[in-house]
Amino acid sequence: MNKKVLKDVLLVVIFTVFAAQLRVHPFDTTFRIGLGVIVFAMGCLYKKDIPVLWTGVLVSLAILGFRTGMSVWGGDIALSSAFLTHIPGSLYYAFFAALLKYSKVLSLEHQPIQRGIVLGFMDFTSNVFEIMLRFLLLQEWIVGDSIGMHLLSLLIIGMLRMFLVTGLYSTTQNQRLRLMQRAENKKLEELVLLTSSLQAEVFYLQKSAQDMDRLTKESYEIYKSLMEKKERLLGRKALEISRMMHEVKHDYTRINTGLKKLLKTPEHTDYTFSEVLDLSIKVHQNYSIDTDKHIHFTRDLQVDFAPKDPLVWTSILNNIIANGVEAIPRRGNIHIELYEEEKELILKILDNGRGIDPKDSKHIFIPGFSNKLDEASGCYSNGLGLSHVENLVEFFNGSIEVSSEKEKGTTFLIQVAKNNVIRGENSEL
Repeated sequence: MNKKVLKDVLLVVIFTVFAAQLRVHPFDTTFRIGLGVIVFAMGCLYKKDIPVLWTGVLVSLAILGFRTGMSVWGGDIALSSAFLTHIPGSLYYAFFAALLKYSKVLSLEHQPIQRGIVLGFMDFTSNVFEIMLRFLLLQEWIVGDSIGMHLLSLLIIGMLRMFLVTGLYSTTQNQRLRLMQRAENKKLEELVLLTSSLQAEVFYLQKSAQDMDRLTKESYEIYKSLMEKKERLLGRKALEISRMMHEVKHDYTRINTGLKKLLKTPEHTDYTFSEVLDLSIKVHQNYSIDTDKHIHFTRDLQVDFAPKDPLVWTSILNNIIANGVEAIPRRGNIHIELYEEEKELILKILDNGRGIDPKDSKHIFIPGFSNKLDEASGCYSNGLGLSHVENLVEFFNGSIEVSSEKEKGTTFLIQVAKNNVIRGENSEL
């Protein structure tokens, strides 16, 4: 028995002994009904690693010693008489523990009603066992002439005590499971956001590999042209550049393939658009609170769909909504709409932030362009968010437009063909 199990056993013994002193005497005899069995049963349910039978034996010995000592200390009974008087009540726990040990009641984890009934009958049986011991050892027949009524009372008390045990246990277990589920959901949300960020990097790696492939071909064409013009030195340089670009492209492709394998996790494939949106709204609500802003998010989804690539949509929504949060000085609203027109899905994201200066509207999708100053660092944003969104939308063969009015707000409008983005639809990609 390791230290942890030993500690758990001692805790169950100590708490049971003290709870057993809270009792009533229903038949005006030394027979008692106490709360100790409730604590003992709860301990056995919670501490699944403890040896139930040996714990019950230790509880019996501890209660026998404690009650005998208290009776002798009170000065109203001799040691031998006190010892004999308390044997039946203490052996009740050893008998109850034996029933727990050799029955299957502790395994009825998802059947609280059946568990409560079985435990109730075990409590009743243990009380009958105690009554028989009292008769054999003390010649004390405590049920009198009304045997049926007394036994019925014991059965009802046993059922009430054990249903209290199973009720408390089930309630606390359900609460624990809810907390665990909440923690798991939070971890999953964080994982989805992290994965969506990695998905963005995969997209850029893929794009860079395609650019390098094009540059490799162009460099090789330059090499051939230079060689035809007898520019051998420059030709060899162009060929070397072409070879190096080809090597880099292969490195990018290997990294891209590895990341794609990592990102193919089953948990992320069955998200609906509304679930992706809920996740993004929740994250940006927390972000707005952290930045001391009061932003009200609303949504109007006339349709919902299962995206072929939820992570791409997570990245699109995160970047546009983040742009709206950053554009709102202190208080504001962000509204998201989704509807369909014939074969297309239309996504609108509106904010009532500062808006975009007309002279900047044509530049916002250019990589590196930004007019957002981070007051904390004194640096401008890297300007990659909206250019990334445009690339992702173009990946779906869709279009993105922006309309804005200074100091009134901005609207992003995304249009994509349904069969390019809905899982199970025929794709034009």
